[in-house]
Amino acid sequence: MENDLMVIKQEAPDLIKNISTGMIPKELKPYVGPALQEFKNEMAAELGLSDYEYMDKGDLPSRLNGNVGGNMTNKMIKFAEAVLAWNYKNRLLLKE
Repeated sequence: MENDLMVIKQEAPDLIKNISTGMIPKELKPYVGPALQEFKNEMAAELGLSDYEYMDKGDLPSRLNGNVGGNMTNKMIKFAEAVLAWNYKNRLLLKE
């Protein structure tokens, strides 16, 4: 396990550091917008709006648009919690 952690730390030290500070590495910034748009379309599809990407959002009820954003927020929080837990666990293992 220690070797795996060392490989991660050596291959992606800035990513590990940035995860814990909440900052996005410079080389990943161009991918944030498209990734969020794809994520939004996936959340909408889960709610039965498979063509959300091409819809006029002004024609949708605000509750439905809110559900898309709310689902995105819930999943992002769960993801962030998992990343925080992973980072915390790995820091504890490195101290041992």
